[in-house]
Amino acid sequence: MATYSKVGVGDNILVIDWETSGSVFNDSYEETFKKYQGLSFGAVIADSQTFTPKETLYREIKFDPKYSWSEEAEAIHGLSREHLEENGVTPEEAATDLAGLIFKYFHTGKVTFLGHNTHFDIAATRQLLEPFEVMPEVHHVVLDTSPLGFITIGKYRSNDVFDFFTGGTRAEHNALDDALQCLTVAHSVRTIFDMALQD
Repeated sequence: MATYSKVGVGDNILVIDWETSGSVFNDSYEETFKKYQGLSFGAVIADSQTFTPKETLYREIKFDPKYSWSEEAEAIHGLSREHLEENGVTPEEAATDLAGLIFKYFHTGKVTFLGHNTHFDIAATRQLLEPFEVMPEVHHVVLDTSPLGFITIGKYRSNDVFDFFTGGTRAEHNALDDALQCLTVAHSVRTIFDMALQD
């Protein structure tokens, strides 16, 4: 849970996107991550003013059968249990890599997150990091391209928002690609607004 802080956003933001083994719809994100596992994440450290990327990280994580598996989710992200067993890292390795990236840029300060339905991705990040006691404190400023899309173009689904601002069409959802597209949306809106102010 983000807590209010007088501390500013700072120089960096963490853009993150997760693909999961499923989702509990019409329920809390915490309930989703009691039942389903985060399978892959794409993380981007970006400049908080220009929304330009500084460093990226992508990891796929071995599936733990204590969680449930949704064939519908697999159809979206294309990550099979067999693929993850062969190519994924352990949760501990993934947590070490992500915590290292966060500490490098935020030290022990609060982290400003950007994503699409960002609170879902924060909950997935919490599932990975909290067992190893390395979950950072979340800044109360949470940036989200879903409501931003609704405010600017009247659409909030990721396919619609990303396609509008990036001109591309997505097939399978890749976590790093989606994180970078979130960043492109934020950069595009800032650029459009800056240009409007100059006119």
